[in-house]
Amino acid sequence: MRKPWLPFAFRSCLALTAPVALAGTAAASTLIALDLPSLVEQSDYVIVGHAESKASRYQEGAIVTDVTLKVVSSLKGSARPGDKLVVTHLGGAVGQVALRVPGAASFSLGQGAVVFLRRAGKDLNVTGMSQGMMAISGSAGAQQVEASTAGATLMQRNAQDQLVPSEPASSKRPLAQLLAEIERLVQAR
Repeated sequence: MRKPWLPFAFRSCLALTAPVALAGTAAASTLIALDLPSLVEQSDYVIVGHAESKASRYQEGAIVTDVTLKVVSSLKGSARPGDKLVVTHLGGAVGQVALRVPGAASFSLGQGAVVFLRRAGKDLNVTGMSQGMMAISGSAGAQQVEASTAGATLMQRNAQDQLVPSEPASSKRPLAQLLAEIERLVQAR
């Protein structure tokens, strides 16, 4: 038996889904550029640590990821070496549903990083999204940190108080140099 509604249903479904499938994904985040003094000032904690675990979940209809960081050293705040801090950021995957947020900090398990954290209610968040997580690479004595915008566009205010594109901070620098500068900024407060 012929089903006259089937071709109509198929064409309607195709008409609704084809533009979505062909469009791909749109990805953009715009952030106010934060220099190192601003990152330190806006953070409740500045630590050197590494991600031990992470788990995504739904929170108020959005997917968030909780990352457990083990503190190696603390430059600002009450954390001590060996402490574990749970950092929550927007994005992650729960089952077959994923949320990717351009500009969000991304932690790899075991990867060392200098992390700037701020309290947001009961949660700890990375200050300035990806700007507040600087991955550590290299061997002892020659370690480097690398800043990342993770796909975000950075903006700053010009003399006329207009938002204009900002160049990202230099991407790589010696870890020891960064830590010394952070310590100087914390002590100057």
